[in-house]
Amino acid sequence: MGAPHPGPAVPPQVDTPVRGEACFRFLERPLLWLESACGRWLPAEYNPVTQSGAIAVHALIVALVSGVLLLFWYTPSVHGARDSVLAMTGLAGFLRALHRYSSDACVAFTALHALRLTTARRFTGARWLAWVTGIVLVGMLWVVGWLGYWLLWDERARQVALGTARFIDALPIVADPLSRSFLTDDALNTLLFFVVFFVHMLLPLAMAIALWLHVARVARSRFLPDRPMSIIVLVAMSVISILVPADLAAGAKMAVLPGDMAIDGWYLLPLWLTDRLPAAALWGAALGVGALVLPLPWLLGRGRARVARVEPGRCDGCTSCAKDCPYDAIKMVDRPEGGKQLAQIDTSACVGCGVCAGSCNSAGIGLDWFPVLQARHQVDEWLAGARSAPVLLACAESAARRLTVNPTTGTAPELPGWKVLVVPCAGWVHAYTVERAAKHGAASVTVMSCGPEACRYREGATWAEARMGGTREPSVRPDKTGVPVRLLEAPPGARVDLAALPPRRKPWLGAAVVSIVAGALVLAGSVLPYASPRPAEPELVVAFKHSGAKGGCRKLSEAEKAALPPHMRRDEVCDRGRAPVRLRVTVDGAVTHEAPYAPRGLWGDGNSIAIVTLPLAVGPHVVTVALGETTDPGEWSYVRTENVEAKDGERVVISHVKGVGG
Repeated sequence: MGAPHPGPAVPPQVDTPVRGEACFRFLERPLLWLESACGRWLPAEYNPVTQSGAIAVHALIVALVSGVLLLFWYTPSVHGARDSVLAMTGLAGFLRALHRYSSDACVAFTALHALRLTTARRFTGARWLAWVTGIVLVGMLWVVGWLGYWLLWDERARQVALGTARFIDALPIVADPLSRSFLTDDALNTLLFFVVFFVHMLLPLAMAIALWLHVARVARSRFLPDRPMSIIVLVAMSVISILVPADLAAGAKMAVLPGDMAIDGWYLLPLWLTDRLPAAALWGAALGVGALVLPLPWLLGRGRARVARVEPGRCDGCTSCAKDCPYDAIKMVDRPEGGKQLAQIDTSACVGCGVCAGSCNSAGIGLDWFPVLQARHQVDEWLAGARSAPVLLACAESAARRLTVNPTTGTAPELPGWKVLVVPCAGWVHAYTVERAAKHGAASVTVMSCGPEACRYREGATWAEARMGGTREPSVRPDKTGVPVRLLEAPPGARVDLAALPPRRKPWLGAAVVSIVAGALVLAGSVLPYASPRPAEPELVVAFKHSGAKGGCRKLSEAEKAALPPHMRRDEVCDRGRAPVRLRVTVDGAVTHEAPYAPRGLWGDGNSIAIVTLPLAVGPHVVTVALGETTDPGEWSYVRTENVEAKDGERVVISHVKGVGG
């Protein structure tokens, strides 16, 4: 079957191989350095990098609980929302700040989790469902936060509402532009505000379903971080909420042009796009990102993962492999001939980690491209030529990446005198593999893993540690080894130093330092300076909803009537469509805008609707708005003249509604 593994330059198996491997390796380096740096200070249960996904869920729960409690003080009305927020002091003010910063922390750690798993190529093959649902979760999370800022109804909320309206109005199914609701303060709709509030409250329920699907293909999924980390995260967010209360911008005034303000970059950074790009470009950007990101598992994946295989003649039905599989990809089924059960692999869920090989005493299941029996014989041959050599069984995704191992001799220039076997995962190592190496003359046996929290295959390092420590079967038997056996944690970004003593970590001190740094980054991202594009002059906004004249009618000839079915015969037929509505805007006697606007509707029988923005010099003006319902250039069915005062930094709005359904 060839060599037991293809060598260390390329890991024995990285799920489904991906395109652009070198690029992913380059992008992964800073995250590996960060993970390793935190690992030197903190044990796994205190490391925020390795627990980023669980921390994000923990922060989301804190945001949900604090948000529900805020309902005791909040008024879901466009006219009372900001006043109710201003009145939040004491406990209510603390809960509001906690709600905001926990939401920001959720986005920050979600981004870290997504970046970490993406650069580690953990999105192809059987993990496609987790990837797709993860992207959906990110989208839902952002929408919840975006709408949450709408509910404050301050300057930031106004820009959020205007950007949302511009985005939605581009849809062809929208009969009446949402933007018309935000022209003046009097036009604001409390019902629309309540709909936004309802969606903001309801969407987290859909997120719960997506989160369940996100972990549907993993066994023993962990939604929350370890207790110490949960306490640290909650305390850190509480301290920030006390020291830096959540701010509130000036009240929303629809007639006032936007200016400089501070925004929460974790949610409101897209304002830069919604304030500057037309609706078509916004939709193009959104659909383009979705079309690029969602199919990545299929665009970058090359082939399928080489999954585990079962040897029916060796399988003794012990169920250990099914219990240890991190992805619930193994089921026990009845044999056709009766007797003990047989392991069966779900190839759509298996990622080829080989953890099952470390569970099976009879070598009845494993990776046919990295067979356990052949690997043991390979180690025997190495030890036959170099007795009393120490043996290293190293996970391919650990710090073993730094080693240059000769697969024929098992030597590595970085570790003189050692015999090194690079394995798919530390969980692949069976207890008997360790005992056999000791029996054939190994001076010591070291199993090197990524660590429980950094393990590429979730539980491989955990099971390896339990088996080496004798707390999980099959376990190493000290009376069968007689030489030192140890498990060494060395994440991918760590330096390989087998002689080094375990680091003397100071978990609470390290956790305090990491919490301060992480909290500062989250806080900095929540108060980014932002300048909305502002015109040099005041603006004149003319909005109308008006119906054009109906089409003409003509009498049918007798021949035309006879050609129709009896139940459809009539004396005349009328055009269903309406004429475009002509708009003319005159300022101080000069025409500044004139254009026709086609009727809406599938058959062209709806209203003509438009919102026109024109520059207007500071000072008093006489503005005349004329609407024509027919194509006759001399006919104007509606004329309105107003004396207006244009002020610097403000809009002058003239609105008219008269039409079908108006």
